[in-house]
Amino acid sequence: MQAKSVIAALFVLATATSAFAQSAAPANGTQLTRADVTAEYIRARNAGEIATSEADYPKTPAPAAASTVTREQVMAEFYAARKAGQIPQTEADFDIAQTRHHVVK
Repeated sequence: MQAKSVIAALFVLATATSAFAQSAAPANGTQLTRADVTAEYIRARNAGEIATSEADYPKTPAPAAASTVTREQVMAEFYAARKAGQIPQTEADFDIAQTRHHVVK
C-alpha cells in the first residue's frame, strides 16, 4: 500500500515539475535549469499553490438523489412502450420521410 503512495507522490512531483518548467519559462527565451524548476516547485508547494494531499483537491459533486422506481417497474414501462409502438425496434420502424437528407452540391 505504501508503495502505491510513493509512486503516486513521484508521479505528482514529476507532473508538477514539468508543468512549472513550461509555465515559468523566462520571456527572454533562456532555458531554466533543473535546480531553478525544483526551487520554483518547492516555493509553490510551500505557498499552498499545489495540492499536496487528498484534502486539497476539489470535492466531487454529490450523487443525484436515489431513484424510487424499481428495476421491475422500469422494465414493465419499457415493455409497455415497446408494445404500444412508441419505441422503434428495427430500422423498418423508423419513419424515413421524417429524416433529413444532406445533399452535397
